[in-house]
Amino acid sequence: MMKVRFDRNTCTGCFACYVACIAEHHGPEEADAGSFRRVEKVTDLAAGFQKNVCPGCIHCGKCINVCPSGALYREETYGLVLADKEKCTGCRACESVCPMQVIRFDEDGKAEKCDGCISRIKEGRKPACKSVCCTGAIRMEER
Repeated sequence: MMKVRFDRNTCTGCFACYVACIAEHHGPEEADAGSFRRVEKVTDLAAGFQKNVCPGCIHCGKCINVCPSGALYREETYGLVLADKEKCTGCRACESVCPMQVIRFDEDGKAEKCDGCISRIKEGRKPACKSVCCTGAIRMEER
């Protein structure tokens, strides 16, 4: 079972993970393609600087607990939290409990979220975001 860790102190805000996510999940013809990672500006008043960080889904499962339709579930082999759009009713209960604020909704109002690049993992490869993170801010650990 995998657990995703994100270290916001190590992240330099280079956007490599953000871009890699878009490239992995969308074709070049999709003008409105978005990343499952979110960019936020962090201000460190003590150090006197601002930087961008790119948190993403940590597959904690909090969204699973509030989903009334069972559209969000934990995949058995790798433990990643996945979304089943066929079951999603669009109630948005998951949106309010996501600590990383990375669940989004498609044009039909159905929840979509990071799938941990499960197809890459099944092939023995790293998730796209992790494969380009040069600082090690994104880690995959066994639970």
